[in-house]
Amino acid sequence: MADEKFKVPTDIMQVPIVWRYELLRYLRSWRLAASVIVVVIVLSLIFFLPPALGHPYSGTDKDRVLEVISFPGPTSQLSAAAIPRLETTVSHLVISVDGTVYPSSNWQLVKIAGLPSLPQVSALSGTYAVLFNGNLSGNVVTATYDWKINAQTFDSLNVQFASFLIIICATFFGADSIVGEYSNRTGYLLFPNPVKRGVMFFGKFASSMTAGGLVVSLLYIGITGLSFAAAGGVDDKLGLSYLFAIEYLLAAMAIGYVVSSILKGTTGAIILTFFMLVLILPIIDGIAIFTGTKIAGSLTFSAGVISFILQSPYPTDTSQTFNGFTLTQFYPDPLTSAIVMFVYAVVAVLISLVLFKRKQLLG
Repeated sequence: MADEKFKVPTDIMQVPIVWRYELLRYLRSWRLAASVIVVVIVLSLIFFLPPALGHPYSGTDKDRVLEVISFPGPTSQLSAAAIPRLETTVSHLVISVDGTVYPSSNWQLVKIAGLPSLPQVSALSGTYAVLFNGNLSGNVVTATYDWKINAQTFDSLNVQFASFLIIICATFFGADSIVGEYSNRTGYLLFPNPVKRGVMFFGKFASSMTAGGLVVSLLYIGITGLSFAAAGGVDDKLGLSYLFAIEYLLAAMAIGYVVSSILKGTTGAIILTFFMLVLILPIIDGIAIFTGTKIAGSLTFSAGVISFILQSPYPTDTSQTFNGFTLTQFYPDPLTSAIVMFVYAVVAVLISLVLFKRKQLLG
């Protein structure tokens, strides 16, 4: 009975112990609190600033004049007019022709993306169009309707901050996790304990991911709540964006651990991790625009899927020529991006683990 009571825990059992104490250290530090404050401030600015500057999320347009385009239909003359409200949801539409309410049986509200067969649909601009039975190009057509920003547009606006927030988390919770034990001399207290370096590493990494995951989850919870308030719902791909964000957090955190295992000072590790993900790798991605080479293996390029996944349809690579220079805008493939971020995470974790095991506490 005594042997069972005082049995030494296995390596696997020790990992949660290291994780718990490391997480308590994050909870007591200013970094986690600062990350949460950054999320709250950014979400507040994104939500309240547009209405304060005269761009509300909903409203009513009364007697809005529509520009009508006519074209021959399959059996009769047809005409159409775009609703001049981009990326919104339109409801309670009333159409008037020459000041008289036009019967709803003579028109239909459709999404412009749903009119691929109409030869002149590319001339329309907007999210919705009104399709008329008859040629009304010579009449004054007005529309009164309620509009509200759609969930896809609102969520895309907020999710753009996710990548930068993940970099902040990787910098705060990963960049000095290893090197800090050496530069602050806390390793003199930690390393003599009967705990293997591998156990310490995975316990530390798990706590870093937990702290970063809490911050990223808070962002998406906030986006969900604000999306219901502004758009009346959430985009159906917001959950997929969250999964990509967590995967990018895993890869970025692993990169931070590699830097932390190589350098000897916490300041240098924090600066290098931050600028590598914010400046160095994005510069390489930007060069691809001019060279026409798609760098699908770039971590920061693949992270773009976090926001692009909300666009419908998913954007495709495009090229434009200006004064003899061809600029190509590349977009990450979702499946390829998932594989790239996973490979970065696994390789970086293994490298940092090996470096940590070999790193010596000197001085």
